[in-house]
Amino acid sequence: MVKSTAQLAEVCEEARATGRLGLDTEFLWERTYAPQICLAQLNVAEKVYIADPLEGIELDPIAALLSDPDVQVVMHAPHADLVALSLRHGAEPINTFDTQLAAGFTGLSAGLAYEKLVHEVTKRKVQPSESFTDWSRRPMTEKQLRYAGEDVEHLFAVADRITEQLRERGREEWATEELSRRFDGVSRFVTQPEEAWRRVGRRGKLGPADLAVLREVAAWRERLARSRDLPVGWVAKDPTLIEIARRKPKSQQELTRVRGVDGSMRGRDLTDLLEVIEVGRNAEPIIEEGPPAIRGVRKRTAIAKGLAAALLRARCEAEEIASELVGTSSDVEDLITWVAAGRPDSNKTPFLLLGWREPFGLDLVDLVEGRIQLQLVDDDPYLVIHPT
Repeated sequence: MVKSTAQLAEVCEEARATGRLGLDTEFLWERTYAPQICLAQLNVAEKVYIADPLEGIELDPIAALLSDPDVQVVMHAPHADLVALSLRHGAEPINTFDTQLAAGFTGLSAGLAYEKLVHEVTKRKVQPSESFTDWSRRPMTEKQLRYAGEDVEHLFAVADRITEQLRERGREEWATEELSRRFDGVSRFVTQPEEAWRRVGRRGKLGPADLAVLREVAAWRERLARSRDLPVGWVAKDPTLIEIARRKPKSQQELTRVRGVDGSMRGRDLTDLLEVIEVGRNAEPIIEEGPPAIRGVRKRTAIAKGLAAALLRARCEAEEIASELVGTSSDVEDLITWVAAGRPDSNKTPFLLLGWREPFGLDLVDLVEGRIQLQLVDDDPYLVIHPT
């Protein structure tokens, strides 16, 4: 157990000297905007340390390591941990190695739980995580501390083996590119207020002028939730924002008639909300790009989508790469639509044709443009690709 912030700083300096840190945190995230860190576990030179911020240990030295490009921070499924350390301690992650994601480039799933990944890669047995433990309660038991320590104890062994496999397969650059895309910089995993409107559900039914209001209202909600450390849904739920964008109320009386506003906001909140609604009302309408309005494109996309998804899965299995890393169903649809529409804008290349994904995307392009045919067979690989 780390006894003081000064001791934690010394541990972090040792990690900086070795150029590597294994890190995990235990947190609660039910009632706050950012996860509330209750415990931080560190692996430094194969020694495990546990720091307890609820006992007065400041975690800023850890945030500083996350922001140091010369220190590789090895973690497992680190999204929430990075959100917490960025929003609460000012971390600017720059060199994160996610064992869960990297494993997806070696023939394993990109969503394996820590204990399963450790066993797959090192054959070591790890106790299942204490996922539903209330980590804010003190004192903690010896069993809790042991489980917490195990969450970082094997990180280096797993990362080293995965890195070896990446090099053997010639995919280290692929993994590095993807890790950077997902984790380098706060904007990768923390919602920026100006972009919050894109996460609002059912916005597709709004018109361009409505979307301009939604953008301002969603940004207001995001800032208010962050400043008060509340879940965004506690400030206002998505259906409430959609209705505000539709109605564009001009007075508090009109505003409080919107379901979800009356009772959840008072005084200054309502005044500020009316001000941002007015900003949105006077802003340029937002025209979201949808599928090209070309006859036959949507039908062709709908027909080709299933074949393309099957081809992508088959290619990923053959290459032993997790298909969820390559692209989503929406990514496949976007690529097919772009090809079916005659590649309308070369400046907006589909996601599946960018970086390391390009070979997989080009297979789908060949399928849509009729250069390959697919045949189902009874034996492995079950789906055979024939050039036309």
